[in-house]
Amino acid sequence: MKTRLLAALCTALAASPMAFATPSGLNNIPTADVTPPGVLVIQSFTNFGNDKDADLTLGFKTGLDLFGQKFEFGADSHILPDKGGPVVLQAKYSLPFGEGLPSLGIGVANIAITEDDRDRAGDPFSYLVLSHDFGGLFRAHAGYGFQTDNNSVLLGVDKTVKLFERDLTLRSDFTQVQDESQWMGSLGFLYAVHENVVLESWASQPFDDGDTIYTVKLNFVFKF
Repeated sequence: MKTRLLAALCTALAASPMAFATPSGLNNIPTADVTPPGVLVIQSFTNFGNDKDADLTLGFKTGLDLFGQKFEFGADSHILPDKGGPVVLQAKYSLPFGEGLPSLGIGVANIAITEDDRDRAGDPFSYLVLSHDFGGLFRAHAGYGFQTDNNSVLLGVDKTVKLFERDLTLRSDFTQVQDESQWMGSLGFLYAVHENVVLESWASQPFDDGDTIYTVKLNFVFKF
């Protein structure tokens, strides 16, 4: 149960064409999941591919329970290569509809503080997404994201199985990119290699035009 909780809470959104902050989600889309209260997740990830040098981004996310309502907030920043930054923020509210029913995630990511940072990072990315567990067979996610000249449908599915007595979550998602001009799909996994370390990796491929981008992420989980 402990590794399953860690695997679920550490699922995160990687840097993609639509947003750069990392709310809990699948590969390239957010879900209704939030990090549990009293848990801090430090994240380090890199994207690389054909004609794309490997980069490095560092960030964190944590959960908060206010009056029985569950929230998540976090921040991250580009580190390498070239000029670092800017720091961008994210926040999410998760609303469960009841036992056996979906949960709704309402959030905003890619929030840059200053005008110069917004020029570099782009506009905030707001979203609504529903997540539902189909009796333990699989989970499905569907929503919509709002960003200037980059609105997008968000679709995804994930399934958790045991591998060497630890949770392995298989994930795939699909989202519109480039101002809804084409779709991008991804396929990846999340594996709880230790109680405090979760490994993620996936490949993202635009359907019509563009190279495959590979992502590797390490999540370090701390309870306080």
